[in-house]
Amino acid sequence: MHTNPLVFVEDNKVVTDSLKVSEVFEKQHFHVMRDIESLDCSLDFLESNFGLWDYKDLRDRSRKKYLLTKDGLMFLVMGYRGAKAAQMKERYIEEFNRMEQFIKTEVKLDSYMIQDPIERATRWIEEEQERLYLEAKVNEQASKVEFHDKVLRPGELLTATTLSKDYGLTARRFNLLLHDLGIQFRQGGKWHLYSKYATHGYTDYETYEDGYTQMKWTQKGRQFLYQFLQDRGFVPVGQAEKERLHTRKEDIIALTAY
Repeated sequence: MHTNPLVFVEDNKVVTDSLKVSEVFEKQHFHVMRDIESLDCSLDFLESNFGLWDYKDLRDRSRKKYLLTKDGLMFLVMGYRGAKAAQMKERYIEEFNRMEQFIKTEVKLDSYMIQDPIERATRWIEEEQERLYLEAKVNEQASKVEFHDKVLRPGELLTATTLSKDYGLTARRFNLLLHDLGIQFRQGGKWHLYSKYATHGYTDYETYEDGYTQMKWTQKGRQFLYQFLQDRGFVPVGQAEKERLHTRKEDIIALTAY
């Protein structure tokens, strides 16, 4: 196992642990554990970027800690504020990048350095797959930035009709989808959020001059729906087209292997 003050390699992954995070950011370890366990992220993200491990403390007692990937760490410490916290975030990023680069140069040669033609072709395909993966990650982040910059407007309330257009659906079909996914229910001719989601500021009610009230979505609610639906395979029409084109590129690369 390669080690350094901040990160180390476990199962061929560069990670840090909650003990080191608590030390670096000057927090109690149980506070860091609590922060991890209360993160508002998807189950897939949690399982992919946080792992619960056993360790022995100085008195040889069994304790629990979390291993964190780079993505997991960044998600956790987004809320840690202050000049020193900012410095430590930068150090962590540098150390993760340095260790990841060390692993790549230690384990794999670039395709052009491999003499055997079959191995060279195999390595080239791996490089293309890695490049496409990184390109997909960049596109995913760009889509999120575009969503935040162009779509979210503080204070604006949105109807289901407005939101449904992002996904190429009618308002009726969009409302039924949210109902099928357990987000809302219909009562008295109106849509209402289930109690699980009702207290998070995702919606508000607008009252018209005739006394009619209608549930509308806040910008926080729109952001919640974007992530919730994306985790279940529903993405806005424009983003879906980008992903389709990217998948097509991957298929072309795969064909070159034959």
